[in-house]
Amino acid sequence: MRRYMVILAAFLLCSGSISIARAGDGKNIFMSKCGSCHRAGGEAAVCAPSKYAAVQWQRFFEKDRHAAKKNIKDQISPADLKDVQEYLVKHAADSEQPESLGVK
Repeated sequence: MRRYMVILAAFLLCSGSISIARAGDGKNIFMSKCGSCHRAGGEAAVCAPSKYAAVQWQRFFEKDRHAAKKNIKDQISPADLKDVQEYLVKHAADSEQPESLGVK
């Protein structure tokens, strides 16, 4: 029984670590992958989460606005795109933690 509890505790600890590590991925992905276009002098406007309200970010992703961009599906996975969306919504202009950090 003790061995089972140790294994369960280890599993729960690891699961918590994974979710904590993934919590910041949206920002990192946004900065590294989206930054190639969304920076000063890039192909797209400089962008920051606080540029739009949460509902605007959600609508942007629901309408799949990036679909028209060349090779976007090859550059970012659906999981990464979801992480970016969550980051943008969480730090939108009308959120409790707006973030004005842009990609430079």
